[in-house]
Amino acid sequence: MNDQTKKQYIAIAAHFYSHHMNGAALSVSSIKQALVSTAVNFQPAYFRRLKNAISFDLENKGHIKAATKIKAVVNPVTERGSTLIKKAKPKRAKSFADDDLVALAKHLGEADFLPAFAAVCLISKTGARPAELRDMHLDGNLLFIRGAKKTNGTRGADRLLTITDETVRGIVATCIEILRINTWTIDAIRHRIRMEGQKIWPRKKIIPSMYSIRHQVGANLKVSSFDLKTIAYIMGHQSTNSVRRYGDKRQGNPKAIKIEPAPVADLRAVRDKIKPYNKKMLDSDVLKS
Repeated sequence: MNDQTKKQYIAIAAHFYSHHMNGAALSVSSIKQALVSTAVNFQPAYFRRLKNAISFDLENKGHIKAATKIKAVVNPVTERGSTLIKKAKPKRAKSFADDDLVALAKHLGEADFLPAFAAVCLISKTGARPAELRDMHLDGNLLFIRGAKKTNGTRGADRLLTITDETVRGIVATCIEILRINTWTIDAIRHRIRMEGQKIWPRKKIIPSMYSIRHQVGANLKVSSFDLKTIAYIMGHQSTNSVRRYGDKRQGNPKAIKIEPAPVADLRAVRDKIKPYNKKMLDSDVLKS
């Protein structure tokens, strides 16, 4: 777990204590009761993140047994036989047109929202996850990204990339430095991008986001000359099976890709494993393009 995720978890836990505990003293039973009673207000994925955040916060404070008990809390919405209705996921854009990306970056820069500007540029140039933006290191044309998603801390998420365009290298270097000296959290950056996007596109029902930019990079990679394993490596996937979820080939732009695995990059950690169902989906994606 990187430092940025730790800070986010502590902030999420603090918000839950202050907004969902109704002033109750913190204890395992009161936290469990609050989690269960408010579960219908959260999407299942966020409920899991919330549990992990509270568990980490308790463990960080030295309450190891309490942390273990909180992590074991079952979501009453998703447990077998539950009649509770899951909170629907909000619709999210899975593409980001080049012109819109330029418009957003220009607006953020001119408005002096530099951390948000840096995040938009870094994700669009590297495909990195938002949580990985502060764990990027540039040495010449070599970019190291410490993966935010790993299995047992080992497999397939860290990557070493070569930036093939000098102008892009300069942009990446500048944006890494902006985030290094700025204290905005990723959640604050995400909120600012959403707020400014609503100003730029007031008629859009779904505002493109950092999520959208990463999906667009996936689309761009799918129409590049790279094979699935290389695409998975660049995107920080643990398996080629994950490639199908990111990006629509019909909206890809191969000219936007200015990165590739470094000559010394080790792609062996990426599992080249596609389930029959997912391979069918990939083939279907090819037919649509």
